[in-house]
Amino acid sequence: MEAFITGIGWVSKESMGHATRIQRFDRKASLPSIKRNDILNHPYKPFGRMDAFSKLGFAAIAFAMKDAGIKEDEDKKNISIIASTITGCLETDIHFQETMVKKVPSPAIFAYTLASCFLGEACIYFGLTGESFVINEDGNNGLTGLVLALDIIDSGESDTVLCGVCNLDIQTTCPISPAVQPGSLFFVIEKKALHSYGSVKSISLERIYYQNDHKITGLFDLAQKCTLGKI
Repeated sequence: MEAFITGIGWVSKESMGHATRIQRFDRKASLPSIKRNDILNHPYKPFGRMDAFSKLGFAAIAFAMKDAGIKEDEDKKNISIIASTITGCLETDIHFQETMVKKVPSPAIFAYTLASCFLGEACIYFGLTGESFVINEDGNNGLTGLVLALDIIDSGESDTVLCGVCNLDIQTTCPISPAVQPGSLFFVIEKKALHSYGSVKSISLERIYYQNDHKITGLFDLAQKCTLGKI
């Protein structure tokens, strides 16, 4: 299956945005604090209540959609979302558990104790009606989600799919792979496009190619190839 990359959005320790609007930072020890007016043109009260994991994923989705020229409104759009993660919302889960021990459980924190919560927020804000789900990957490359995105397009369920990775930089008593790359990165993948960063083709999970002959090792590798190292 082959489709076209029409939008890329990301948040990292060095920068955030999309290829035509990049906000750069000095090298930081942690991911940037994300404010609503950094990513959205209109007020959205739920954004201020989101946990760090949800803001991280929501921001990259918003940047990718802006890059692809998809309108920021509630008009219904048959667009699906797939997010890959290793850390998930573990940090929020731990915080919620702490409220259970110390005081009355916090409903505000509980609202974001599922890794898929930010997908629901994105669907509400942007009017997306396609299927949306999060997968937990053993690795950090996000290629499973990309293959699933291409399968959705090939099946005809949606002609446009957002797929990406989202991981916090967290320190817990639970083991987190040292290979985790903190940040979020999302692509808009479309069946047809007049303008794009190029095509991506999946033969198998081990054989995914950009522009037919450039084998990719992960989504961050794909983003670098698409933007010629701007990210």
